[in-house]
Amino acid sequence: MVRTAIGKATGAVAAALTLLVGGLLGAAGPAAADPGGVASVAGGRDCLARTGFGRVQGVAQGAVCAYLGVPYAAPPTGARRFRPPAPPLSWQGTLAATTAKPGCPQDLAAGPGVGTEDCLYTQIWQPRTGGTHRPVMVFLHGGADEFGAASEPVFDGSALAARGDAVVVSVDYRLGLLGWTELGGLDPRYAGSGNNGLRDEIAALTWVQGHIRAFGGDPGRVTVFGESEGAISISALLAGDHPERLFQRAILESGPGYLVHDHQYAQDAAAHVLAAGNVTSIAQLDAMSTAQLLQIQQKAQQGISGAASALFFGPSIDGTLIPGPVVERIAAGSARRVDLLLGTNENETDYWALFDPRVLDLSLSAYRTFPRVLADRKQQMYQVYATDRPDLPPGRVVNAMLTDQVFRVPTLRMAEAQDRWRPTHVYQFDWHVPHVAGLPEAQNLGAMHTEEVPFVLGNLDLDAYPRGAATLAAERPQLTALSQDMMDAWSGFARTGSPGWSSYTPVERATKIWDVPERLQLGPQDDERVLWDDYSFPDWNFEAWQPQG
Repeated sequence: MVRTAIGKATGAVAAALTLLVGGLLGAAGPAAADPGGVASVAGGRDCLARTGFGRVQGVAQGAVCAYLGVPYAAPPTGARRFRPPAPPLSWQGTLAATTAKPGCPQDLAAGPGVGTEDCLYTQIWQPRTGGTHRPVMVFLHGGADEFGAASEPVFDGSALAARGDAVVVSVDYRLGLLGWTELGGLDPRYAGSGNNGLRDEIAALTWVQGHIRAFGGDPGRVTVFGESEGAISISALLAGDHPERLFQRAILESGPGYLVHDHQYAQDAAAHVLAAGNVTSIAQLDAMSTAQLLQIQQKAQQGISGAASALFFGPSIDGTLIPGPVVERIAAGSARRVDLLLGTNENETDYWALFDPRVLDLSLSAYRTFPRVLADRKQQMYQVYATDRPDLPPGRVVNAMLTDQVFRVPTLRMAEAQDRWRPTHVYQFDWHVPHVAGLPEAQNLGAMHTEEVPFVLGNLDLDAYPRGAATLAAERPQLTALSQDMMDAWSGFARTGSPGWSSYTPVERATKIWDVPERLQLGPQDDERVLWDDYSFPDWNFEAWQPQG
């Protein structure tokens, strides 16, 4: 959902690895195993790594070596367009990985699309102090599976790698129509293409398992972490078969599993996209330029707004890669060998006021995506939320309800499901730019969606938020300390499985509150959470989220 507003082994080992992850990759997985393993571990001073595909020359960035643009799969171009990712090819000589890649094609609405279809690359940051067997942290960016790139400055992993003494990897994956449109209805050979973006992420994690030793990383201590759609993808992976073969720990920031699309949604969304372009065959799509595909994508989303637009693209339950509903699968033990850290921000939906201030004026009667089965309780629930927020106008109270419906309560349901199997940790990010009396509501936003990302990665650029730059200038010591503590918690979790506070249980509900000052709280806003207790959240689909008439 982040619309880039927040910042600019040997062949035998690899073959065995491909078999291990076969359950996750499904029938549409890579056609062949990676050809190479790890030859040696990268040197800390010369930023030279030696992988089974060939040598990789990085560039020094302060305390880290940065390897920018290392391929984890073959270019998904030509005959590979709309196909599952294939392993990368070996290269002769030394690959110069010193300049970031532009990311995958995306329509920025205000102008021509950016990126290139040859986009399946990683950015890797390795501490220059030498050493091996470091924890590995693989980041999946957000952006509604339609926007974003690993090369955005806010996603730079150098600060986290240096402070956490970890190898940080950021991944680009196919976006929009190219990565998340189910084309099996046009041609059965393309069944599963609606999850190709997810397959790209699996391919990147598979590559990490086979080759991260070359960069000083430990493939037995891999943590995948992501925000928004990146976290939704991780939710989907947790519901797959044996996710622990790809990663041992996972951190989900504002991306609960109920936002994974159901099977019918994937079919309906694909039909909507194809109709927008009058497409009746794969041959038509193959003949189109990247720009033409982006135009179809944009046309398909005209008239779709709000959550339906932000969640139009994304992973879906296909019965193969994702065998069933995410939270049900987690409750049944699909991720029983994975440590989990997850959380949300206090005022998630305030984020959309950056694009349309009217979001903050949402009335209770206009809150038409409120669950139909709870309609007779709507006013009662509103009164509880309003009593807890006596100084806020009605629109902000309704937004608090919407934040809980879409983000917070579904995330806590995931924590409860996983707590049956592993100690699970929960956080809530509450810090926001201080409010100023007399300013318009849209200038006094809360702890919104995306706002934790600069703190987690140590890239404290708050320019995207109203008065963010001025606040950072005035409060830099406190905000730097908050960022450092969050980096320590994330990297500590990657190293040991514990971020430094008590695990979450349905009894105590221990929650780390990230704010100035930080605190541990038992059951924050619990009187509001219980209002949703007997509601079964649906997997994302058109009908359940259709506005009430």
